[in-house]
Parts: sequence; C-alpha cells; structure tokens
Amino acid sequence: MKSIGKFLQWSVAAAFIFVIVFWGNSYRYFVYALVCSSLLYFPLQKIILSKLGKGDGRDEVRYNVNGKRITMRSGNRIAFVVLLAAVYVLIISVFSVSPSLERKEFARTHPSWIATAPAIINFESKIHRGKTKYAYLNVEHRYTANGQLYLRKLDKAEKQYAFLPIVSQRRFEQMRTELLDRANGIITNKEYILFYNPQNTEQQKFCLADDSFYLQGSWLYDILFVYLLLFLFIVIIAFLFRKDYNNRMKKSNSTIHYYRRTDYYENR
Repeated sequence: MKSIGKFLQWSVAAAFIFVIVFWGNSYRYFVYALVCSSLLYFPLQKIILSKLGKGDGRDEVRYNVNGKRITMRSGNRIAFVVLLAAVYVLIISVFSVSPSLERKEFARTHPSWIATAPAIINFESKIHRGKTKYAYLNVEHRYTANGQLYLRKLDKAEKQYAFLPIVSQRRFEQMRTELLDRANGIITNKEYILFYNPQNTEQQKFCLADDSFYLQGSWLYDILFVYLLLFLFIVIIAFLFRKDYNNRMKKSNSTIHYYRRTDYYENR
C-alpha cells in the first residue's frame, strides 16, 4: 500500500509538471530553466541546502526537512529541484510580461518560419467570468502562404487582467472597452505579425502586441495585485494574533501568585 501511495504521488506530480511545462507554457522555457539551473547549481547548492535544513551548508552535515532526516545525496536533489523551480518561475514570468521578448525568442528559435503581416478581418472583445476574471480579444485574420489564401480565427489573442476583483458590470464593460481601444491602436500601427511554417502552413504563431513591458496582460498581474492582498490580510491577522499572544504571555509571567497553607497553622 505504501508503494502504491508513493507511485500515485509521483504520478500526480509528473502530471502537474507536464501540464505546466508542455501545456501552460512553451517547453523551451523549461529547457532554458534547466540550462540556467545547471550553471547556477554548484555555486548556490550549499546556500540552498543551508536554507532547507539547519546545517551550515558543509558536505558532512545532515539536514532535517519537515521533520525528516535526509542524506547529503537526497539533499543535493532537493537543492537542484528548488533552484530549477525558482528559475523556471522567473523565466515564464519575464516572458509573460514582455510580448516583445516573447516575439523575439520565437523568431530566434524558428529561423525557417516566414514572418508576414496578415489582414485583420474582424476582432471582438469579451469577458471571462470564471474564477480568474479578465477581458480577452478574439481576432479573425487572413494570410497568403505558398499561393493559397488562409482564413483563421484566433481565440484569446490578447488578455487584460483586472487590477482588483471585479464586482460590478460597469467595470466589466470598462475592461472590455479598454482592450478594444488597445487593439485598435495596435492594428492601426500594424504592430502585429504572423509566423508560419512554409513546410506546413497550418502551423502558425500570431503575435498581436509588441510591448517591451505589459504587466496587465500577464497572469502575474492577477497574482500580484489580487492574491497579494489576500496574503497581506493573512499576514496582518497572524501578526495581530501573535501580538495578542505575546501580550498575554507577558502579563501571565509578570503576575506572581502567593498561596498560604492554612492547614499548617490550624494543626499547630
């Protein structure tokens, strides 16, 4: 049973990593993180190990992580995984807030693909009202490749996350209008570009914006300004409870109780 439970744990972890690496983001970002982590691992491994455990980072130290004794060999694996996760999150965050950097990275890694400016036929802005609320843009465009005309409709070509949780219909409409105005400016200035594979014209990559920094279009924006408020609220509540606990402990320690044994004097 123990081996089955461990197998299920590893299966869930592997599925989660697969979704994050190969579905939510480009697998190339994971490769970049793997290379960077390998270069940074040796100069930083002792620092990470000393932070994970109670040791000072030396080779002969054994570490306690979550109450479990681990060897130096397993500690090295944990240190590399922690470093890899940190570097990977940093890389996907940087690319998510910079459409220009994402476009340049794609052009460098796909040198055989052809870049063209498609004709924008129609575009519309809608609102996603799920757990994470944002405005998104659907774009319909056409382009010519190898003498043939192709018509495509791209869903969620651009997103705009809310600064704070949305509670009114008016704010929804305002977000949708802001995204439409942004799209109008991009299309008027012809900042958009389309990459397609000449060997297989069905493979394409449409890049709408070319901003060097656009935080509002990234999921990181939602995390920073929405969930950060919840995190600060939890920290403040924890601090107040801690402060109240310390005050009660000081009060109890400063109070001295004197007891008198009455039975001793009565029996004399």
